[in-house]
Amino acid sequence: MSDEAFARTLTGMDIDRCIIPDAETGWFTERHPLIRDDRPAQVTYTSGTEGKPKGIVLTYSNLADAADRIIDQMDLTPEVREYVGVPATYSFGMGRIRAISAVGGHAYLPPRGFDPLELSRMLQSGEVNSLSAVPTLLRIILNAPDVIGDAGKKLRWMEIGSQFMSGAEKRAVRDLFPNARIVQHYGLTEASRSSFLRISEVPDEYLESVGKAVGATEVGITTAGRIRIRGPHVARWRFDADELADLVGRDGWLETSDLGHIKDGYLYYDGRADDLINTGGVKINPDLLELRIAERLGLGGKVVVAKVPDALRGEGVLVAAESMDLAADRLHSVAAKALKEMGVNAGDALHVRVMPALPRTATGKPLRRSLTEEFVQANEAAAADPDVDHAAAPIPDNVQAFFRQFFPGRNVGPEDSFETMGGDSLSYIHFSLRFEERFGPLPSGWEALTVAQLEQCRTPVRANSWRRLESATLTRAFFMICIVALHLDTFVYSKNWGAAYFLFMLCGYSVMRFQWPEISRTGNVSTIFGTIVRVAIPTFMVVVAMQLWARTFEPKPPLLISNWFDPEQYHVAYYYFAEIYMQLLLIVAALLAIPKVRELFRSHPMGSSTALMIIAIIISWQVERVWDTNYLYHRTPIWYLWTVGAGMLIASVRDLRDRVFAMVVVTAAVVEHHGLTSASAYITGGVALLLFVPEISVPAWVKTIVAEIAASSMFMYLSHYQVKSLVIRLFHGPMPWFSLFAAIGFGIVFARIYNWADQGVRTFARAHWKRDRLPPSGPDRLLVH
Repeated sequence: MSDEAFARTLTGMDIDRCIIPDAETGWFTERHPLIRDDRPAQVTYTSGTEGKPKGIVLTYSNLADAADRIIDQMDLTPEVREYVGVPATYSFGMGRIRAISAVGGHAYLPPRGFDPLELSRMLQSGEVNSLSAVPTLLRIILNAPDVIGDAGKKLRWMEIGSQFMSGAEKRAVRDLFPNARIVQHYGLTEASRSSFLRISEVPDEYLESVGKAVGATEVGITTAGRIRIRGPHVARWRFDADELADLVGRDGWLETSDLGHIKDGYLYYDGRADDLINTGGVKINPDLLELRIAERLGLGGKVVVAKVPDALRGEGVLVAAESMDLAADRLHSVAAKALKEMGVNAGDALHVRVMPALPRTATGKPLRRSLTEEFVQANEAAAADPDVDHAAAPIPDNVQAFFRQFFPGRNVGPEDSFETMGGDSLSYIHFSLRFEERFGPLPSGWEALTVAQLEQCRTPVRANSWRRLESATLTRAFFMICIVALHLDTFVYSKNWGAAYFLFMLCGYSVMRFQWPEISRTGNVSTIFGTIVRVAIPTFMVVVAMQLWARTFEPKPPLLISNWFDPEQYHVAYYYFAEIYMQLLLIVAALLAIPKVRELFRSHPMGSSTALMIIAIIISWQVERVWDTNYLYHRTPIWYLWTVGAGMLIASVRDLRDRVFAMVVVTAAVVEHHGLTSASAYITGGVALLLFVPEISVPAWVKTIVAEIAASSMFMYLSHYQVKSLVIRLFHGPMPWFSLFAAIGFGIVFARIYNWADQGVRTFARAHWKRDRLPPSGPDRLLVH
């Protein structure tokens, strides 16, 4: 122990005497045979998740078994002269000295810690012929192999500690020390050296593994994917507070917190469960991500990845690099690309830091928790800073600043896009309008382009220029005007109606176009819930306001479930279209949350969408046989679900053949549902526009008007009855055409005010978000004898 006061706080034992050893270095030449008694020999304390140290009780027989197997695997002889590159007070270092002493060899403890120059000199002179080191220290040598040079040929033995190391790194170590027997072990304090990989002999295909269990040791994998260990080297007890608790189950297995898998008898380490980063449902191994980023930047061993709290995705990714000249933008770009290769578009959940030195343990292990704590503290300090004006909204002068203003409080990098930021159909039109006002026309497919790519697409804004108007925007505006005009008695677009059916098709179309790419990559459907919230809040506000005005309380409309009940019971306000829209999105989110369904849509998008249409139609038929919803005017999501499948099919097409197929399938479904009516003509006409004329060129002012109407369509729907009532009061009559234009204008103003308020609230909320979720602490180890 190095602190007697701290020793007195340890639980589970009474300490009669505390010995604080001198920090001696140099050669250790004493020989001590292994003791094989089944009596306690050593207690290693590790920090628990609640901060109280827990003591692992190791017996002489535990320690002897581990030493026997390392001696056997390395063929150690009394000739071994080892440069011990790790502290002797750590489990790895003490295990090395125990094994060397048992065979009659000598161990050298370097006075300045691991020193590659000293190692090279002592190898060259023949003073040492063996090395023990952890991967972090070996990466120092791999980054400067000339330091070792020909001296590496004189190394006869090497053991590598239990940290992640890639197959490529192991090959490089083997090449640098071609005559050495190189062994890597996997283990932990409770079960030291549970598997061995003979790097110097194993085929390259198994270098990514951590080897096999040898002797009486067994390794396996639990149903949760965690590594479990059984054998004579496994500790049986630990001191938990003042109690002696069992470490292993009745069958003798110790379940670890390490993830892994077994292939061809070799154990593969997949990272610690508590280090694993779950961002939006996708699990990221920080060791693998560190390796990919470091390889691209040439910073071997100088990149650390940690988890940080993220309000949207649960956990975000913090990438820290040790460098004096690396630009943060460069680190962000490389990290984003590495994450994308792993199937993750992290968006604003990715954070980077460039530091002069990374926090590490004495053996070089990265202190990920320290990085997480610093990140959280910095964010809390920024949120609490009274000098920061979070409401300020300067006019953005570049695309990245525009993204940050549109997605307030979110971190936006050059590799982010509208898709990865969680954009949807409701914000798509609003975003494109504001963007083109500032930076000129947007190209086709812009929603998938990164910030950097959109920056390159900027063109001078000309007042009289022509713009691309998407058919989806045009039809959204047209069919919502049809619905509002019908309700205001302005005109009857069709005696059979049909506008709502097409708008629900646009719901499926928008999910597949804007949100499916991110859902497909991450498995996270939260972006759909974001759309639901953006519809639910204004709908709820309008309903409550109308009931307060009327001094009448009707519970079902505020709960957004009135469409399921007889409309005759409502006398104030209810909005079945908005309710069904949200309920359809809930069904889609539930379906896409199922991994098998996502896999089907990922591999066969058109087939899956068609199947959804057919299944929805069949379910609707069957439900109508037992529940006649005519009294509800069929205002249930069951009745309309097939339209969502149709929209998803339309959004999935890629070529002319796909378009023709989708047109035939959707037309057949529409005609089957509506017959040969004007409603079918309207709907199939809109479908044909989406499929065969996805965009048209119009004067800029025309696009502005149409896009404003489309962007405010939901707000027009929510307010048009109130506008009609106001017009009647003012002019003592309905005045249908005036009411229509007034409803359009009021809807646009309503949408603008709501979006402004929503942006302000989100900015304030994110600025003052208290992030108090921290990952469990990593082990801080010390030995008590």
